[in-house]
Amino acid sequence: MSKRGLRATGVLVLLAGVVTVTLAGCARGGEGQTSVVPEKVLDFVIQFSGSIVDNFYYFVAIDADGDDGIDGPLPIAAGPRWGNGWGTGSFTHYVVYNAGLYDVYKVDLNASLDAPAAGINTVAGVPDSTDAGVHQLTITQIDCGSVTVGGAGTIAAVINTGFQSAGTISIETDASGQTVAGGVTYTPAASGGRSLTTDEQAALDALNTGGVPLQTDSLQALGLQLTLGAASAGTQTLTIAQSTAQVRNAFTSASTQATTTTTATLNSNSAAPTTNPPIPGLVITCNDLVLDETATIRLETSPETVTEIGRPYEYTAPIGGNTLRFTLDVAQLDTTVDNLSINIITTTELIFDPNITLPSQHVYDGLGHLGNRYITISLDEYRTIQNSDGLFEEELAGDNTLEGPASDDAKRAVDIVNWWVRLRRLR
Repeated sequence: MSKRGLRATGVLVLLAGVVTVTLAGCARGGEGQTSVVPEKVLDFVIQFSGSIVDNFYYFVAIDADGDDGIDGPLPIAAGPRWGNGWGTGSFTHYVVYNAGLYDVYKVDLNASLDAPAAGINTVAGVPDSTDAGVHQLTITQIDCGSVTVGGAGTIAAVINTGFQSAGTISIETDASGQTVAGGVTYTPAASGGRSLTTDEQAALDALNTGGVPLQTDSLQALGLQLTLGAASAGTQTLTIAQSTAQVRNAFTSASTQATTTTTATLNSNSAAPTTNPPIPGLVITCNDLVLDETATIRLETSPETVTEIGRPYEYTAPIGGNTLRFTLDVAQLDTTVDNLSINIITTTELIFDPNITLPSQHVYDGLGHLGNRYITISLDEYRTIQNSDGLFEEELAGDNTLEGPASDDAKRAVDIVNWWVRLRRLR
């Protein structure tokens, strides 16, 4: 199905008449407090084929990332991954009517590592992105940390051919260039270091017995190649710097299904972000990174990654009718962008069952015949846009998305048949 939203700006028709709607509810500020009059508000009126059912779910998903409608909110049409149970794509906020209440929420994306790979071990934190989708991170180059030789002794220089653990190796030699018993130690760095593997530790243990002449391959098990000078007594410290990797980041958007590829960097054996992380805001913990392997990180909405920010500025309960009416204070979105993308998504129930994998197994609706349209409005143009403006196919009764298992009355309760949105300035 096509997932490309049509921009509303530039093709909107300013209505000649003035649409007047009386809304009831509590002004922002709460009872007993001085009413705060917003600067800008968005009025929403949404009509359904049948009477609204309070136990069903009625969402207005809003994407406040200011991308002029490149992507936007979508209903989840099929499983097995259901995320928050109703919506995906790109959106930052939503208003929901359920159980007789209107609520406004801010959305954060949840990140999950589908399976550890490429040395990427875990992910945590909140990504800065607003776009749900899948990141494929492929390690394309590994730059092992340089080695600095300090102190006096037999070792003249070291080339790192494969050791990704930052830290220090101390080696004591006698006048003949042989190791001194107990004089070989390794200390991993707090950031970028790790414990030695069995083979790596065995190589150091062999040197630590003492009386072992240093060779250029004495630390080959660690991926370190030695350049030796004249044999001499002393203690030397090999300081291994942080290893980094070049990463190809292929992101497939849930909204557009388009894949964009960028480059980034990761630190080996660390959770510290680089100056060019693959997914800003996300903490990616790595072990030794593996060349040409790919890790998959999925960004999606979930019920656990939202914050309630209050009620709409004004609202009217449907009370058995077929119309939702509310007014949203644009300031509630806490954004400085000049455009928003909006989709209306309704469903008889939130779906989380991974065994439900087909659109025909549940009942939902959204803008357009398949629910995958969204409007993009300018926050600098005070106007009304509506269902009949011709932005895309007009919303009528009986969309294909309503073919799932439910009674006719239930389907009509979530079947969007008309809508309009108006931006107004109050002060």
